[in-house]
Amino acid sequence: MKKLLLLLLLGVYTGIFAQSGSMEFTSSGTFTVPDGVTTIFIEVVGAGGSGGYNGTGGGGGGGYASGNYSVTPGQVIAIAVGSPGVSPMVGTTSVEGFLSASGGENGVSVPNPEIGGGGDGGIGAGGNIVNHTGGNGGGGYYTYFGGGGGGAAGAVGDGADGGNTIAWTGICLTPGGDGGISGGAPGGNGGKGAGFTDAFCNVTDPAAVGANYGGGGGGGNGNGGAPANGAGGYCFISWCNINVGIVANEDVIAAEETDATFQWINCDDNSIIEGETGNAFIPEVSGNYAVIVNDGICADTSECVAFTVIEQSISDVIGQQITISPNPVHDVLHIIAPAGMDFTYALFSTTGQCLWISKDVQHPVSHLNNGIYLLRISNENAYAWKLFVKE
Repeated sequence: MKKLLLLLLLGVYTGIFAQSGSMEFTSSGTFTVPDGVTTIFIEVVGAGGSGGYNGTGGGGGGGYASGNYSVTPGQVIAIAVGSPGVSPMVGTTSVEGFLSASGGENGVSVPNPEIGGGGDGGIGAGGNIVNHTGGNGGGGYYTYFGGGGGGAAGAVGDGADGGNTIAWTGICLTPGGDGGISGGAPGGNGGKGAGFTDAFCNVTDPAAVGANYGGGGGGGNGNGGAPANGAGGYCFISWCNINVGIVANEDVIAAEETDATFQWINCDDNSIIEGETGNAFIPEVSGNYAVIVNDGICADTSECVAFTVIEQSISDVIGQQITISPNPVHDVLHIIAPAGMDFTYALFSTTGQCLWISKDVQHPVSHLNNGIYLLRISNENAYAWKLFVKE
């Protein structure tokens, strides 16, 4: 059965769409909002603090913030990416006017017999999705063992604190404090503190740098084992700009977008239509339908479309049930009609001249001039036309 459409297209946009996209920043720069984009997602990680020398604490992990923000096409936005190992302010990653994540503090020393000196973790601010805090650096034992660096905050949560080292008890065999685990990507883990692999403080078990992005560096030991640097800051911006417009002809509803994946849904019960994953869809029953368009970065859903399947005319039924063969034809034209149905056949030239009228289903045509002819098929209720070529 042929399907005819009665479409009500609600809010369909047929303009030219920019593509969805993303940019990463590991150094400061600017971002220009693409044409057609009015909302962007931003996430930032502050730089990690560095560990201190000579049995000091590990550096704190950088903070994290994320959110969605309204922008204007063509708007130029300044991006500052934090540098590690200087100060929380220098370590801050920020996006002008929107959000920021401060850097972790550097590790410092505290007098024996205290274990401490880990730098504080950075703080996320301005995020309208989440703001998370980096882990604090672990404590060191002055002139002996370094504390672990704090884990950077991430999309999942706060960074974990770096591990404290142990007090010296006459034996130097200790690896230093453990690095803290990050709060999820894109935050990095903290680096371990420096210790020794022998009992006499001669062979250093070195400190580890903080992992990208924003992990705090481990503290150094008391016999030449250097502290490790924190990891730099990070900024990620993405934007969605998916064309969810719909077009239609007499037989199909189709998405305007072609470079994407698709899933058609029934708006009447909000259900997925199994197997309908092309950019075009022919419903079997009347209803309201929409398509989910996914370009690999973002997904969005079109407006619902009212689609009505109606009965076709008797003439259309006649046209579909009767065939002519062969086409093109040389000698004899065969008309193939359903058994038990009474039809009259009339042959016309393209100039409108009636050449014959008959109820026969086989007709010699070898005497006709080459060209196009029209066969009128009729009964008492309706009629239809078939076209064939005489060669």
